[in-house]
Amino acid sequence: MNHFLRRMTGLMLLMMLLTTPALCEGLEPLPIDDSPSPVAKAECYLPDLAGYEDESLSVKIETTRLYDTTIMIARVKVAHPSQIRTAMTARYGTKTTTHPHKLAKRVNAIFAINGDFFNYHSQGYLVRQGQLYRDRTNATYDVLIIDDQGDFHILVDPTEEATHGFKGTIINSFNFGPALVVNGEIVETTKVINVGLQKATQRMAIGQVGPLEYICVATEGPENEGSVGLTIPQIAQLMKDLGATQAYNLDGGSSSAMVLGGEKINALSSRKLRPICDILYFATLVR
Repeated sequence: MNHFLRRMTGLMLLMMLLTTPALCEGLEPLPIDDSPSPVAKAECYLPDLAGYEDESLSVKIETTRLYDTTIMIARVKVAHPSQIRTAMTARYGTKTTTHPHKLAKRVNAIFAINGDFFNYHSQGYLVRQGQLYRDRTNATYDVLIIDDQGDFHILVDPTEEATHGFKGTIINSFNFGPALVVNGEIVETTKVINVGLQKATQRMAIGQVGPLEYICVATEGPENEGSVGLTIPQIAQLMKDLGATQAYNLDGGSSSAMVLGGEKINALSSRKLRPICDILYFATLVR
């Protein structure tokens, strides 16, 4: 099955331009590989860390207080699915890590968040930038799939049949979870591995709110003065309230990081920042 999937990937990626949105004149999709993205124009960053705006990418960042916790929300719109991307600190199979802002700078990410720390364990169905790296589906880890249309699909209690039977083209996948919202409904989960289900702590979640529109949420936690942190049920409710039709929990705690323009912007009251192995990021098409 692995050999078949790899053979099909190249053909399916070539078909992307026939099925994805038309772009403004002068803009071209980014390649589905691990090459750096175009460098941002400094004047497109908004004052006071409020985000970024150009003709291909909009990032709007706001901070609020809920659950006795400071929460940072990033609303992102892209012009083309190729702008939602991932990057690894080093080649797959190594244990190399680095701080998220350094990795974001390396690939010219406009806005980035930490990923799922995929090298922490050896399980899961792992695809990054169109390349299948690991085919070990494990029901313990709900899977987030991002397809060639930029759409999110979440497999709850995934099976090998479910991952191999996915009908679209998988560009990136994550194995952490749990699922928070699926098809507009909160997922009532009992999964406790890695996440501390009922523990109020620092969280990172990502969701899709519409075609090529996403929301990223970073909560502070008890290591930040004045913040309690959120449980999994609480962040699931928050993602639904914010309009996410699909939402997924990523690595949290000291791994939780939002990076804008190469600088970490969330939870700055704590100096704790764990080196990580991967990020999910958004890139511009403007060159």
